[in-house]
Amino acid sequence: MRRLAVGLGASLVWASLAAGIWGRQGAFAALTFGLVATGLQLLAARLIRRTGHEASVDRLAVYGIGMLLRITGVVILGVAVTQDRNLFPPLPAALGYLGTVLPLLYLETRPTS
Repeated sequence: MRRLAVGLGASLVWASLAAGIWGRQGAFAALTFGLVATGLQLLAARLIRRTGHEASVDRLAVYGIGMLLRITGVVILGVAVTQDRNLFPPLPAALGYLGTVLPLLYLETRPTS
């Protein structure tokens, strides 16, 4: 639940900022890619949990799951921007994705207790 709350909060913050700078289209792009980042992070956490192992230096494959999904998000961003720059302007879309995925990565590194 904590990942979801942080992801949604960051998505809304960056969408609001993008709305002020780029207007409605920028807000849509930032919100969309903030939600993509949140969804991929939640999927990564679920897949990692299913392995039964914690991510550690001894188990780099577990880190690979999250990294692969995050790179997939970058590819989705690139494809969306290439296909329709009007609907997904590059800067607000990237701001929404990175502005959401970075706090989620920070949260992932914090101890749970």
